[in-house]
Amino acid sequence: MTTVAALYDQRGIPIERGDILKVYHFTGARRKRHYMYKQALGVFMMGKPKPIPFMKFSHLNMNDAEYWERCNGEVLPQYEIIQSIDYSHEERQRKGVAV
Repeated sequence: MTTVAALYDQRGIPIERGDILKVYHFTGARRKRHYMYKQALGVFMMGKPKPIPFMKFSHLNMNDAEYWERCNGEVLPQYEIIQSIDYSHEERQRKGVAV
């Protein structure tokens, strides 16, 4: 059985299907930070000869097209999990993150 590399949020928690993520967007007037909210739709294998895992993300407004991030074990510093389907994201095994 092959294990697929994961993606991790800024706290080192692995991102899984169904997670709602808060993603930094920009800093506005008076240093107010603005965020976008996304949902992880799952890991999909893409490519014919040697499939590569990609995580599919959806914008919560469902108007814009989804986007993809390659699952290569990296920490996404602008992403933070704020909710999961079964509220288990706080108990997941964390990746060691140097802050």
